[in-house]
Amino acid sequence: MLVRSLVFRLECPLPIDAKFLIEDFRLAVNETIRIGLGSKVTSRYSLCKPAYKDLRKEHPDMYSQHLVSAFEVAGSILKNHRRMLRKGRARNVPYVRRLFMKAENQAYKLDRENGIIDIPIRAGLHVELKLIMSEYHHRYLNDDSISLGSLTLLPDKVIVAIRKHPPKQYAPESILSLDTNERGLDGVLVKEGDVNVVRADFPDVSTIQERHHSRRRNLQKKKSHDRRTSKRLCAKEGKREHNRIDYRLHEVANAVLKLAEERKSKIVLEDLTGIRPRWSKKMNRRISIWPRRKLHQIIEYKAEWLGIPVVKVDPSYSSRRCPVCGRIQDSRKGADFSCKCGWRINRHINASINLLRTAAPEAAGGLRVDPSAFQHDTVMVLCGPNKAVRPEPNGTSGIRAIA
Repeated sequence: MLVRSLVFRLECPLPIDAKFLIEDFRLAVNETIRIGLGSKVTSRYSLCKPAYKDLRKEHPDMYSQHLVSAFEVAGSILKNHRRMLRKGRARNVPYVRRLFMKAENQAYKLDRENGIIDIPIRAGLHVELKLIMSEYHHRYLNDDSISLGSLTLLPDKVIVAIRKHPPKQYAPESILSLDTNERGLDGVLVKEGDVNVVRADFPDVSTIQERHHSRRRNLQKKKSHDRRTSKRLCAKEGKREHNRIDYRLHEVANAVLKLAEERKSKIVLEDLTGIRPRWSKKMNRRISIWPRRKLHQIIEYKAEWLGIPVVKVDPSYSSRRCPVCGRIQDSRKGADFSCKCGWRINRHINASINLLRTAAPEAAGGLRVDPSAFQHDTVMVLCGPNKAVRPEPNGTSGIRAIA
């Protein structure tokens, strides 16, 4: 079962009854945590026995299904706390500070067409919340194959989990091999001997990361006398940086998946887990904040939702190996790869060819082509600052895509 979440903003402020509900829910979770720590239990079933009677007396008007959800949330927090204890990381007793409430799909009703959620407070009292709907929300809610999961109510928004059975993956008619680098995705699209160079650029990401890093560093210096204000301002910068980068990565992933779906392609990605930077302090920081895993994660879960096959291969020596003769260079120098056998091409494209040979060696026999087939006039630019991403007033989107 595939699970995703839809985030809705509220059209009106949260009613007073709903505010009391999420406050009581937080109290019930914290009380259950204290009971679980005292009785040394973590599962929801084990927590129900000692906690249900006490919480029913303290919250007699709360809908009983919400209490069961509070036990489930408390059990998850306790399991995570005990895991941290085993690793020696847990220091304080867990305590929920944020106001929220979780409800299972049996404890609420959602009008998919009008965007109205009916949540029971207690017997005879329900609240209706009007959600702000968009085309994105209707695209999922109007799909009959998608069912509703749990609901999370926050003071300013509602998060609804949606579920569906994984679609059957199509039989691939082509292969899209992509090499991940710091400023974009470079690769080749192979279909029945026809080879095209594919490129999806996101040069703004590294610029945004460097800019926000400098801002946080300056804030820490200016507010060194007030750590609370420094922490709050740095968290604000980090949130804005995350939103700006996340938007661009989703645009790149959508462009890649659109091409793969149109060409019935299987996507080949690098398995970049376990990378440990061993260079200078500045380079180590760049490699550490490089959002390679985030981009791959977005492509993977969206491809699984659409039924697009994805395979990950070992990228060892992919940018240093010649796909024609198999010779491995001692080091990487410059932007182009050149071999003694006469093969010369962009290093990222060369890496994507080697990834393709690793993933599908039977389909790579047609890759012994003349390097002129990979010239710039055959490049398919899928995404870039001037193609898909909306401009920003600060000027960071003025960098042109490399083609």
